[in-house]
Amino acid sequence: MKAYFTAKRIAFLAVFTALIMVTTMYLSVPNGLGYTNLGDTFIMLGAALFGPLFAMISGGIGSMLGDILLGFTVYAPFTLVVKGLEGFLAGVIAKSLVKVGLNRHAALIIGFIVAALEMIFGYFLTNAALNKSLITGFTDVPSDCIQGAISVTAAYLLTFVLSRVHALRTLTDNLLFTPIRKNNTPHDTEDDTHENYTH
Repeated sequence: MKAYFTAKRIAFLAVFTALIMVTTMYLSVPNGLGYTNLGDTFIMLGAALFGPLFAMISGGIGSMLGDILLGFTVYAPFTLVVKGLEGFLAGVIAKSLVKVGLNRHAALIIGFIVAALEMIFGYFLTNAALNKSLITGFTDVPSDCIQGAISVTAAYLLTFVLSRVHALRTLTDNLLFTPIRKNNTPHDTEDDTHENYTH
C-alpha cells in the first residue's frame, strides 16, 4: 500500500475528492425529471485515469461531503458506499476487460455503464430503506437513469480527450494510452494489484 500512495497520487486524490464534492453540490442541471449533477462523471474519470482504489476513495468521500454540506446528512453514509462502489466497479471492470483483450474504448464504456447501474440500484435501495417502501424507492430511478447516461457519456469523452494530452502520460494510468505488454501487464500502472437530493 505504501507504494500505491505516492505523493503524486495523494495530490491527485485530494484534487479529485474536492472536484467531486464541488460538482456534486454546484454543477446540477434540470433534466426534466429532477436534477443531474456531474459528480458521477468525475468519479468515472478518476477510475479511468487512476484506477479502482483511487476512484473508490475520491468518489465515496467527495460525494459524501457534498451530501453533508448540502444538508442531506441522512444520505451521507449511503452515498459513501454507493459512490465508492461506483468508482471501484468502473475501474476494476474496465481494467479486467482490457487485460483479457477487449478493446480499450469498449472496456471503459462497459465499466462506466456497470458503475452507473450500480449507482441507480444503490439509490433505489437507499430510498426504499429510508422510506420503508419499495414504491418510494422507484421515485428517483428515472432521474438517476438520466444522470447515469450523461455521466457515462461525459466521462468517456473527457477520458478520450485527456488521452490525447501527451504530458499526462507519465502522470496517470489512463487506460486509453497506457500500453499493454504481451503478458497483459500495464506498462506503468501502480495499482493493478490494489486495486436527488444531490447524489
